[in-house]
Amino acid sequence: MKQYVVLVAAVLVISAGSVYAGDNCTKVKALAVCDDAAVKERVEWACKRVEQKGKGAIPEINSMRYECCGEPNYVWINDLRPTMIMHPIKATLNNKDLSKDKDTNGKKLFVEFVDAVNKTPAGAWVDYVWPKFGESESTPKKSWVKKCKVGSTADFWVVGSGTWK
Repeated sequence: MKQYVVLVAAVLVISAGSVYAGDNCTKVKALAVCDDAAVKERVEWACKRVEQKGKGAIPEINSMRYECCGEPNYVWINDLRPTMIMHPIKATLNNKDLSKDKDTNGKKLFVEFVDAVNKTPAGAWVDYVWPKFGESESTPKKSWVKKCKVGSTADFWVVGSGTWK
């Protein structure tokens, strides 16, 4: 009987781990919310690659995707002008000057990303609205942005990723 109880407990623990560990999310009022730490980890991962490989890191970061609580996610890179270096979902933004781009609430979000990392290079959260994958209407979002040195150059990039609020 004791072995049976231990076996059932082990199965329950393993099952619970597989449901929550991969998503890094918490259940709040029946809604799944991506853990802030999961977003920060992906930005940190991408920033290290940029620091080590410079522009050579772009293909690896461009192809990296992760999932937070059932929502697909990605990391993007813009420079301090702000010009988009790499956006893996909206390639039409690549090489575009984003200094005048605004979200549907009128916020110059890319300018805010640059302002945030210049004020707090180790990273900061920025709130804005952005359309989800395949949707045209914007949804509240927050992104973690960090200022990262580009390899051995004197340049810095903004590396960021976000989660829906």
